[in-house]
Amino acid sequence: MRLWRYTVDFDGSHVSGIDSYRLSRTLTWLLRHGAGGVGLGERPDGCFQIEEVARALSRAIRRPVSPHDVVEAVRSHGGNRFAVQTGRIQVSLHDGQPVVVGPDLLYHPARVGMVQEYVAAGVVRGQHGAPLPLMRVESEAWYQGHRLWEDPEVLFIDACRARRDGVQFVQARNGQFMADEVPVRYVLNLREGFAEQASAGGFVVDWTDARPRIALIRVVRRHGATWEVAKGKIEAGETPGSTAVREVKEEMGVKAQVLVSRSLGTVRYGFSTPDGSPRLKTIHLYLLELSETVAEFEPAGAEGIENVAWFSLEDALDVLAHPSLRMSIGRLLDALADRALELGFEVPDEALRYRETG
Repeated sequence: MRLWRYTVDFDGSHVSGIDSYRLSRTLTWLLRHGAGGVGLGERPDGCFQIEEVARALSRAIRRPVSPHDVVEAVRSHGGNRFAVQTGRIQVSLHDGQPVVVGPDLLYHPARVGMVQEYVAAGVVRGQHGAPLPLMRVESEAWYQGHRLWEDPEVLFIDACRARRDGVQFVQARNGQFMADEVPVRYVLNLREGFAEQASAGGFVVDWTDARPRIALIRVVRRHGATWEVAKGKIEAGETPGSTAVREVKEEMGVKAQVLVSRSLGTVRYGFSTPDGSPRLKTIHLYLLELSETVAEFEPAGAEGIENVAWFSLEDALDVLAHPSLRMSIGRLLDALADRALELGFEVPDEALRYRETG
């Protein structure tokens, strides 16, 4: 969504050049899905200092946002989603429960006997009445597990779905998260039919005019159409990078050579297949370039791709909607800044702002 406007209306709907209605909507999305990526920590009571919210929004939309902008957006368009009090914002869900932000996935180390107890009880609890410790990084959970047991297991908690259903997660000073208990139905790898799915894809960038533009695909799914990056499952014998190249050529209909410029790391999230089977998805993302300028594409309509289009960097960041891709934006901007310097071009403004505020 585009937030920057260069006019100011005196009815309060626009403040400091920012569309306050869209700012309030972005604030809601941020606190529910993406706060960890812009420096906001967990708040068990749903209260945030207005100044820290303004800084987080500035990072998220790559535009300067003042505390006054935030207050006006909340008062004009917040409805019952927000309340402003003494320098703080209280954010509530529709049922009145506090919003608790954090990663989409959390990880819990356990030994085999504990896992059997969890399944029998239907919930995952901490030991001896203590809170349940949860890590935001899988490798940390494995490390902690191996410190305690010879052959540990790591449970994959779908924290995003659990949070939406009212499970409360609190972040401790050491960076770990805590919960009183988590029902087994939110533990992906304890549900029947669980499987892991590895995919790869990436952001296709063109530097023809010394400014990056990004090629995205418009995908039609059962819940609607969205702009995304080309990506697909890693097949036997493929590396993630070769999969990303193949998927770009197939889904976008590109005949030019596709080159891997940078790795953007991975994103992970839980989802359910149409038949309800749980999946843990890992997407390997790359910054990709074409060997020649491509003006027209031949989208793979049989795969639900109805269009392929070039976007300016700013517009690409506006239209990307999938939370997993939104959370990779910082890595994308860093990679574009490095690549611009390599090519002798100016660093994109969006990347400069990210590096100054990120």
